[in-house]
Amino acid sequence: MKFSRWLILIVVFLLSLGLLGITAYNSIPDVKALRGCLKTRMHSYYLCPTSPNYVVIDAVSSYVINAIIVSEDGTFYDHNGFDWFEIKGSIEKNLSELDYARGGSTITQQLAKNVFLSGEKSLLRKVREAILTVQIEKKFSKRQILEKYLNVIEFGPNIFGVKAAANHYFNKSPIELDILEASFLAFLLPNPKRYRESFVLKNLTPFARKSLARIVSRLAKYKKISDEEKVAALERLGGSQWVNDPVIYEENIPEPPDELPQDGTENVEEESES
Repeated sequence: MKFSRWLILIVVFLLSLGLLGITAYNSIPDVKALRGCLKTRMHSYYLCPTSPNYVVIDAVSSYVINAIIVSEDGTFYDHNGFDWFEIKGSIEKNLSELDYARGGSTITQQLAKNVFLSGEKSLLRKVREAILTVQIEKKFSKRQILEKYLNVIEFGPNIFGVKAAANHYFNKSPIELDILEASFLAFLLPNPKRYRESFVLKNLTPFARKSLARIVSRLAKYKKISDEEKVAALERLGGSQWVNDPVIYEENIPEPPDELPQDGTENVEEESES
């Protein structure tokens, strides 16, 4: 009797899972839209490749790219869109706290979520995110994924994309950012509205200083910067203050046209080879 009950429960679960998958798949947008104008559904933000605020990956400092990878997704060049070690840790932590306490999302997952999905936390949204992640990894190179990601991620209130962030925080272009500036932008990503407190206060908080030191050390560990660069950056970090006044960056970005134009355990080694 108990066996029959468990069998029924398993069948119901599998049927529900299958129905959920079908529902999610049928509502998936075409990821080819990433080749044209980017619209983030979470923030109603539009950015086209012809926009003055769009930046190609060759115009972004390698410090920025590598700092973000070692901070956000160390296995980016190795995985197929999912970091199973991080997912395992996320599940264990969330179950222990009975909450969505840890995300474990890769850069590709974050791109899918930011461009195509809402901010709701539901099983259906996670299934959609997984399907989109697989499709993005199949249709785009890692370099293309990085470029799109760098143009849509949020670095603060109404600050989207690395070009706007470099301009706002340092009054520079993305290619001009140094090691500490790149590390600061990477540090912001998990919670930009909260972590930008150091910029507002014009002085690094102890938490920010410790986080930047960790990112700099990881850059050296994975040979993205030399030991000499690491020492110099950490010495400068000891007295770093943010003295720039905020740059007001506003751009009227048009609605995308009906027909869109076409156009790193941890491995963070490929960016320097790309």
